[in-house]
Amino acid sequence: MQYIGRFFSFTGLFLTAMVSNGEPFAYVSNEYDDTVTVIDTFTDEVVATIKVGDRPRGIGLSPDGRKLYIALGSDNAIGVVGTVTRKIVDRLPCGTDPETFALSPDGSRLYISNEDANTATVLDTASGIVLARIPVGVEPEGVAVSPDGRWVYVTAESTHTVSVIDTRNDKVVNTILVGSRPRGATFSPNGKRAYVTAEIGGVVSVIDVERSEITGEIRLSIEGEVVKPMGVVVSPDGSRVYVSTGRANHVAIIDGASLEVLRYVAVGGRVWGLALTTDGRKLYTANGGSHNVSVIDTDRNVVIATIPTGRGPWGVVVDASREK
Repeated sequence: MQYIGRFFSFTGLFLTAMVSNGEPFAYVSNEYDDTVTVIDTFTDEVVATIKVGDRPRGIGLSPDGRKLYIALGSDNAIGVVGTVTRKIVDRLPCGTDPETFALSPDGSRLYISNEDANTATVLDTASGIVLARIPVGVEPEGVAVSPDGRWVYVTAESTHTVSVIDTRNDKVVNTILVGSRPRGATFSPNGKRAYVTAEIGGVVSVIDVERSEITGEIRLSIEGEVVKPMGVVVSPDGSRVYVSTGRANHVAIIDGASLEVLRYVAVGGRVWGLALTTDGRKLYTANGGSHNVSVIDTDRNVVIATIPTGRGPWGVVVDASREK
């Protein structure tokens, strides 16, 4: 009986470990600690801290979840972390002052904004070779790739524009004037719309991707005070748009059909980066001023957890390769 008890005890621990390991992780870049915080999205607890390099900001995962890419602004490199070993395995050239980036849907290319050079770098992830350097607007910031991989949008803070890059030839084919000081950009899941946040303008521009023009603007304000939109993500079904508001310390929840603001949810200080779980039921917010992450239950639109991170969390990404 003693051995049977030990067997079942061991089996229970083994199955528990399997369930836990099946959960996706969230990764948070900590700009002032030079680290990445790893969070188990099942327990919403920190499970590891990874030292990565100077001034990590933009962050993203390969489609298979095995490689974590981090823009290291002061190192002028893209750090590559193996998510199994949780160690830096490579540093890729990317031009000077990388701010953030986006991966092509197949993971073969990185599109990187070089803030001080007014360019976007195209990087082959397999070889580490720079394929192109594309002139864009002044002080490029946010980068987004359409779901079909055809278009890349790069926002530019000082020219208040979005450069539209055709990935078939890596050329800018259009420039769209948006609100003042654009920051983040993202596409709807069906690729028909793009959303671009403008920090000083206090608006989110809604872009018709096929026509490559603005079809609407969403103005954000809390109690009559204009707020500064920063990061933006869209729910998997496209029904909700989530926008971080920086020092206003809230996330705006927008109806994807009517484009009306449904409500604001208070989170931590100076909220910036956002990431949804693959089922869309949890939203993780990087709160740079309070050095933590807020977790929003998107069914109830309430904060259900606050997780400590390193100093100055900036970006956050959730592993989409591992379903719950």
